[in-house]
Amino acid sequence: MNQLLEEPLVSVIIPTYNRADLISYTLDSAIKQSYKNLEIIVIDDGSVDNTEEVVKAIGDPRICYICHPSNRGGSAARNTGIEVARGEYIAFLDSDDLWLPEKIELQLALIQRHLHPQKVVSYTQRLISFTRITNYTQLATNSKSLRVVPEKGKGEAEAIAEYLFCSDGEIQTSTMMMHRSLGFATRFTPSLKKHQDWDFCFKLEANGAIFTFIKKPLVIWNADSRKDRVSQISDYRISESWIREYQSSISPRATTGFMFKQVLPLLLTSGKKLYAEKIILDALSHRLISIKKFINLTLWTWGIRNIRKRLKLLLKNNLRVIE
Repeated sequence: MNQLLEEPLVSVIIPTYNRADLISYTLDSAIKQSYKNLEIIVIDDGSVDNTEEVVKAIGDPRICYICHPSNRGGSAARNTGIEVARGEYIAFLDSDDLWLPEKIELQLALIQRHLHPQKVVSYTQRLISFTRITNYTQLATNSKSLRVVPEKGKGEAEAIAEYLFCSDGEIQTSTMMMHRSLGFATRFTPSLKKHQDWDFCFKLEANGAIFTFIKKPLVIWNADSRKDRVSQISDYRISESWIREYQSSISPRATTGFMFKQVLPLLLTSGKKLYAEKIILDALSHRLISIKKFINLTLWTWGIRNIRKRLKLLLKNNLRVIE
């Protein structure tokens, strides 16, 4: 075990909704942490499947099961977890994610060494798996389908929005750990359908949080397709409306970076070419993309690249007929 100054209680907060088929794997990754002084709080957000039965069948005395009478959303469930947590520190774990065994131990050691542990938000790299992994021991056999993000942590003087939207930064909920008082003072925004983790980060920054990065993948995020994923929401207006709430507090470059990263792909699939072209041009003007990428994206947006390919193919086939 890493050298710890003390071994305080850590509250693991797991929101879930209709994931009886996955929750046991997630809980197993929390139970098997090398750091043992945990309470594991499962907030069932009004599931109509047998989630309660699955959770209670595990039988670990550290597990606390709480059920919302109706579905209120992931943010409300996490807030319930924050409110009932007894631990000095809290860590979030989504019910389709997994932790590697040293996750809590390494983060707690880092936080304890900091001059201001009550202000620290520790986050780690995560492994994105494109085939579902239910146990960290499967990593070796799935290495070809894994991607590690992010490459680097937030700079000390770097704004969180710049890091997330202009520097290929990543902070995902299941990678985060902090002092309970910081989480309690911040809370998640219950009304949000999307971007809950980024919104929480913005609010943490406003509350004076110090983000510290562990460059080691300690979380497994399964990227297999599921209809219940928040990331599957395809209405670009939800993302557009959210970023507008922060336009006065983040830079125009960060706003453009978000629009390029989150809104542009949705516009391209919905056929809104003029709006898409404006975002591409804004990204170029803020030096978020190269001129070459600007040209390629513009050609792709307007279908010119496909037209050129079809003309080349047609010409090639006609030449064969002439021959």
